[in-house]
Amino acid sequence: MSDATLLYDVTVQEIQLELIRRTTFNNFYGEKVFASLLKHRQLWQAVLLDRTGVANYSKPKHLLMCGLIKLRDLPDNIWNADNLFVLTHNRQGAEQLKDIIAAEEWGGETKIHDDLEETAMALGTGRQQYGLLSIWWD
Repeated sequence: MSDATLLYDVTVQEIQLELIRRTTFNNFYGEKVFASLLKHRQLWQAVLLDRTGVANYSKPKHLLMCGLIKLRDLPDNIWNADNLFVLTHNRQGAEQLKDIIAAEEWGGETKIHDDLEETAMALGTGRQQYGLLSIWWD
C-alpha cells in the first residue's frame, strides 16, 4: 500500500496488515512481522491480529472478559491485540510458516491448530482442509 493510496481503496486484508505493521509491544515487532508476511505471501490466505475475549464460566454473560480491550484503547491510537491468526491453504503451509517464524525469530508462542473440526467451527465452515496457525505474545 503506497502513501498515496486512499483508505477507501484498500482491502480489509490490507487494513489488517497495516494494523500489524503499526503494532509494537513486548516482543512483538510489527514491522518485522509485516515484512515477513509479505515476503512469504504465497503461504497464507489471510492474517488477523486480534485479542479474543475469555468466557467467565462462573458468571456467564454475552460479553467476554477483555473482549473489548481494543475498543477501550482506540482513543489512544493503540491496537491492543496479542494473537496473530494465520489462515493457510493447508496444514503443510502452516508448518512451513511455523518454521519460518522460528528461523526469523518473530518471538511469541506459535501453535498449529490441527483439530480440523475445531478449526471448521471457529471459521464457520466445513469440508475445508485449511491450516490455522496462531502466534501469541505475552
